[in-house]
Amino acid sequence: MPRAYLVRKLKLVIFCCIVFILLYGGNILRQAIRDRKCSEEESKFLMDELCHNYSTHAAAGNMCPALCTFKKLKYNKCTNYRGGKKVLIAQCDGVCKEGSTVKAVIKSKHPKEEFRFEPLDLEKHANGSLTQMGYKMAHNIFKSLLDSQMLEERDKISDIFSFLWSLDVEQYKRENRDFKSAEMTAMQNIWGLINQDEYLFMKVHQKQSFVPKMYGTCGFYYVMEYAPPGDILDPQFFSGSGSSFEERAKIAIDILDIVQSLDYGFYEPVHMCDVKAENFGIGEDQQVKILDSDSLFFHTSMMKNLAQPSCTNHDDCDFFDCRGWCELETGKCTKQRSNNNLQTVCEDILIDKPTNFYAGLLHNPPSEFKEELLPLLEECAFPAHSKGIVRKPTSDDVYWKLHNLLKRIIRES
Repeated sequence: MPRAYLVRKLKLVIFCCIVFILLYGGNILRQAIRDRKCSEEESKFLMDELCHNYSTHAAAGNMCPALCTFKKLKYNKCTNYRGGKKVLIAQCDGVCKEGSTVKAVIKSKHPKEEFRFEPLDLEKHANGSLTQMGYKMAHNIFKSLLDSQMLEERDKISDIFSFLWSLDVEQYKRENRDFKSAEMTAMQNIWGLINQDEYLFMKVHQKQSFVPKMYGTCGFYYVMEYAPPGDILDPQFFSGSGSSFEERAKIAIDILDIVQSLDYGFYEPVHMCDVKAENFGIGEDQQVKILDSDSLFFHTSMMKNLAQPSCTNHDDCDFFDCRGWCELETGKCTKQRSNNNLQTVCEDILIDKPTNFYAGLLHNPPSEFKEELLPLLEECAFPAHSKGIVRKPTSDDVYWKLHNLLKRIIRES
């Protein structure tokens, strides 16, 4: 055997080993960063501080008694920080789900230096209670935030304060009539909650099947349904999820349904700007849920984020996974988004590529469907044979072809 051939083969083996080590090491680093634990001591302190605020009437909400008085909502552990947000896992005994003990998630961006919002400065009487003008000011401020989330049904809401909170404000005032500033406490608590984008979106859109259940609030903290990604949406390196293609196809269909809802189910499109599989989870009803709605933006809000003073290339008009288009003649980002949620989901979740270690959600399809499915996924992720950063939209026709094909695969499996 020629020496040159052996040298080439040895170099190939060494190259493959280096690639393997880099991929494996990168995955370990990614897991370490993503799963870095918050401080247990700090988390317990935050819960103690919250209960202290409840005892002094600075915090209120329907979950405060369960957390602080009856101990029906018990802190279990903390998990990783996401964008400055505290995410704590708790055990909920008969409060979140009547007659059952379930896991729940306690979330808040407070207290965090990055979590800043304008103080709620309302006109008050000398004893701390709101004047009629102060009450009207709060109503108008809260209504403007509510308008950013819903336009079609806002006029049907008779009590904005109670709609945005976990308690009936008037009842809370009656039950705390000896506490003159009870109304102001309610307003401050609501204000601290609705300044958190995730809370506002999920509270307002609880009727959507892909939104985790909102169990309630205490102070600036909100308690939600526990819906972990599981091994299918967040598989471990090498071991994978061990799931069948049929199981993964069902989840893919749920995600496609969410895409359709975000594109067409609201008064204007809602854009996903941080698309990755672990940002979805499986709820108690076995439906796929969106876990991180901080990265969801209504189209009007999205265009404000893309509104640069000027742009010289398309990258200037990007906002994370939401990609814009620069009109070079005017130097302005266009008001029409150049790609949609469907394209991003196909590229970042469904197909195989190096960043997911060639294990997209729809990897290894049944052999009899490969020739039909793989080109369709390619067309979905890279419309019109796009290369690099994709800025072309994926057509609705591709959506329906993919949706119907996955249903057929499940039916015939």
